[in-house]
Amino acid sequence: MESDKPPHGSSDPSVEFVLDRPASELKNLELIVQEMIKGAVEFIICDPGIMKVLNSRWRKINRPTDVLTFDLSSDEDRYPAGVVYVDGRMAPPLTEVLERVFHGYLHLCGWTHDTEKDAEEMNARTQALVREAVEITEKEYS
Repeated sequence: MESDKPPHGSSDPSVEFVLDRPASELKNLELIVQEMIKGAVEFIICDPGIMKVLNSRWRKINRPTDVLTFDLSSDEDRYPAGVVYVDGRMAPPLTEVLERVFHGYLHLCGWTHDTEKDAEEMNARTQALVREAVEITEKEYS
C-alpha cells in the first residue's frame, strides 16, 4: 500500500546510497554529514529515475530534479528533521554532490530561494558549507 506521506528519516544524520555503483569520491560523504549536520536528517543518494518518480509524485513535475527535501520536523524539534534525496548520477566531483546535500539541508533549516536576494544568500551559505566540508575531508585524509 502506497503512503500519502514522504518517507521517514532516521534519528541521526545518515547517508544511504541507492545507486548501482556509487563513485569512490562519495566515500567521504558520510564523514562530512556526521561532522556537519545537526538533526535527524537522512540523505539518500539515488539515480535520476528515482528522482523523477519522487518529483512526479510529490511536486507533480514529471521530470528528474537534482534535490528533493522532505521536512519532517515538528515544532518541538531543536534541529531539523527530514529526508533529502540527491541525484548522485553526476557524483564526481564530490563538491557537486555536497552542493546538493547542503542545499537540501538549508531548506530543512528554513532557507528559501523564492527571491533573487534569498537565492544569493542561500547560494553563498551553500558554498561556505561546501568549503568547510572540503577542509574536513582534507584534514581527515591527509
